[in-house]
Amino acid sequence: MEDSLQDDSASGKLDQDLQTRIVIIDENALSRSCLMRCLAASEGNFVTEGYSRIADWEAAGAAVTMPIVLLCATGRKATDTAIRRDLDLVIQTAPEARVILVSDYEEPTEIVAALERGAKGYIAMSSNLDVAIAAIRLVRAGGTFVPASGLLSSRSQSVQANEEGETSGRSRQTVFTQRQLEVIDRLRQGESNKLIAYKLNMGECTVKVHVRNIMRKIKARNRTEIAFLTNELF
Repeated sequence: MEDSLQDDSASGKLDQDLQTRIVIIDENALSRSCLMRCLAASEGNFVTEGYSRIADWEAAGAAVTMPIVLLCATGRKATDTAIRRDLDLVIQTAPEARVILVSDYEEPTEIVAALERGAKGYIAMSSNLDVAIAAIRLVRAGGTFVPASGLLSSRSQSVQANEEGETSGRSRQTVFTQRQLEVIDRLRQGESNKLIAYKLNMGECTVKVHVRNIMRKIKARNRTEIAFLTNELF
C-alpha cells in the first residue's frame, strides 16, 4: 500500500527537476508516516512516498528518475536481510536509485557491508532528524554518507590515546574558538563553504581554513565526521 505526502499548494509551482523524490520502505506504518511528514516539512522540494514492502513500491511504478530510497530495518536479523537481499532488490528495481539504509543496528561490519553492496548511506536510528536530512542532501549531491558513530568505534582506542595528551581535563568546547563553533554549527546544517562565508560575513578562504583546523583538532576525515564528532556541543 502506498502512502504519499506532498504540499499540494506548492506542487504546481515546483520544477520537476528540482524536486527530490524520497521513497521510504518501512514495514512499520507509524514510523513510516512520521518520517514522511518530517522530511516533507523540512524542505519544500522533498516529495515523499511510503511503502511497507519493496514489492508494493515496484507495483506502484518504481521507475522514477534517480529517487532517494530509505530502506528501513529494525533489529539485527532485519538489517542483515536488508543488506544481503533487499538492497539488491531495490537496485534491480530502480538501477538509478540512491539507497540509504536506516537501521538501529550500528555494527561497523554491517555498515561496511551495506556500502559495499551498493548503499549510498547508512543512517543510525539513534541519529536525530537533522542528521538524516544532512545525509539525504549529501547522497542527493552524489556523496556517500558514513555514520561516524558506528565506524569510529573501530578506531576509538587510537583516537582516545592521541587526544588524552592534548585535551586532558578540557571539554571539547574549550578546544574550539567561538568562530570555529559558529562554522561547525553551519556545517552541521549541511551548508556549503560559500553559504557559510556569506552568513558569517567572512571570506570563503577563511572558512576553508577554519574547516581544516577543526578537522585537525578532532581528527575528522570529512565534513560528515565533523558533524558527528561535535554532536555533544549542540
